[in-house]
Amino acid sequence: MGLFSRSNKIEKPKVLLELRSPNCPITAIVEQDNRTAYFYLFGDNDDFGVKSCWIRNLSKAPEEIEVKLMEKGVPPMLTKEFCKFPEGQESLSEKNLEIVWLEEGDGAALLENGEILCIIPSWGGDEGFLGYARDCTGQGNFAWELSEDNEMRKRVNNAVSFIKEWDRDENPFQSLQPKILNYYEDIFGESEKYYAIDNSEWPPKGLYVYEGEEKIVFATVAVSLRPQPKIEMYYEDPSKVNRIELGIILRLGLTNDEVNNVASLISGITAIPWDYVTFVGEGHTVEFQTIVSEKFKYAVLTNKLKLLPQMNVPAFGDSQTNFLWVVPVSDREWAVMKESGSKVILDKLDTIGEEIFSFERQEVV
Repeated sequence: MGLFSRSNKIEKPKVLLELRSPNCPITAIVEQDNRTAYFYLFGDNDDFGVKSCWIRNLSKAPEEIEVKLMEKGVPPMLTKEFCKFPEGQESLSEKNLEIVWLEEGDGAALLENGEILCIIPSWGGDEGFLGYARDCTGQGNFAWELSEDNEMRKRVNNAVSFIKEWDRDENPFQSLQPKILNYYEDIFGESEKYYAIDNSEWPPKGLYVYEGEEKIVFATVAVSLRPQPKIEMYYEDPSKVNRIELGIILRLGLTNDEVNNVASLISGITAIPWDYVTFVGEGHTVEFQTIVSEKFKYAVLTNKLKLLPQMNVPAFGDSQTNFLWVVPVSDREWAVMKESGSKVILDKLDTIGEEIFSFERQEVV
C-alpha cells in the first residue's frame, strides 16, 4: 500500500493563485493540498531564491514537526502549539483570495475577502523568520503570528491604496511629474528635452534634460513613485532613503548620440533596484560605460560633493526623496572605492572643482 494509507494519502499541492510582481522578477503563488496551504514567493535569481509562509492547516495539527515529510519535499503542517485552530480549517477557495504586492515589489500579502491571511515581507526567510500568518499564534517554525498592531498591516493597506490611486482621474504620476519638472526648471532652467524612460512599462518615469550655457543637466522624474526593495533590512528609518531620483551634470559639447547614450545609461541605473531586488544609495558605485569616454567606465552615486546642488525634490507619500548625483569615475578610482570605501575618492573629487563635470579630467588616484 506504500507509505500512506488511502485515508491519509497526501495529495499533490494545487496552485490556487499566481501573480507576478509589477516591479521585481518575483512570482507569488498560493498552493494547497488536502492537509495545508502555503504562500510562496519565487525569485528568478538565486540570490532571492524561494520564500514560503504557512497559511493554515486543513486538518488536525500534529504535535511535532513533520520532519520526514519535509525531507520528501512535502509542505509540513504547523504544529498544534502554534495553531489558532488546532483542529484545522476549511480549504481556501480561489474566488475569495487576492495577492497584494507591497509597494517595493519584493514582498507580498495574501488576502481572503479583504482580510489579511499572511504576509511575506522583504526579510522573510532570514534568521528563522518566514512570514506572518493570521491563524498562527506565537513564533512558529513556518510562520509567526500576525498581531493586530503589526506595522505590516499598515504597509499592506498602503499598498492597496496605492494600487487604487492609479484608477483615479489624476494618477500618482500625473500628480508628481509636473511638480518635479517645475522644481528642476526653477533651479536649472526650462527644458526643451524630456525622455520617457519607462520602456512603456508601469510605472511611468521620465528624464529632464537641460542644456545651459556651459553645462548639460540630466535629472530623473518620478522614479521616486516606488520605494526601493530591501532597504528596510539595512536602515532604521527607510523613509529617508528608500525613494530616489538621479541626476548628472556634464560640460557642454556632447553630440546628440552622446546625449542619448548618457540618458539611456541613467535610465538603466533607475531600473537596478527592482530588476535586481536591491537598492542604491549614497556612495554606491555602478557601471557607467558611455560612448563619450573609455577611461570612465563607472560612476559613484552621491550628494556629498560641495559643487553639486543640494536637491530637495517634491516627495511622494510620507517618504522624502533622496536625490543622488551620478559622478563618473575611472577603473582605478573605482578599484580604490571597492577596496577602501567611496569617501576616499569623494574627498579627492571635492578638491578638483568643476573638473568633476568633465570626461577629460585627470584621475584623482
